[in-house]
Amino acid sequence: MYLKVAITEPILLACIDGASLSEIHQSVHKTIPTTERIVRNYLFYLINSFLVSYKGIMKMYFITPRGLDMLEIIYFQREREIANYTDLTIKIE
Repeated sequence: MYLKVAITEPILLACIDGASLSEIHQSVHKTIPTTERIVRNYLFYLINSFLVSYKGIMKMYFITPRGLDMLEIIYFQREREIANYTDLTIKIE
């Protein structure tokens, strides 16, 4: 599965201190207009890839150490400026 960095990065950043679905959606929407359904789909893949965790009691999402590593990779790729930010994707297995 390939995920757009323009959506994935704001999700991961929002989850650093913990965030609700609505907070995550607002964060993503500032970068690229998208629906809540798309954000939910991205969260599903990020959780299944252990980049984000969900705490059901708190109804909040948190970034994992693996997610922090992914942010570092994203920042490295952005610095290299190989492609336009909106064209960057990451492959999730």
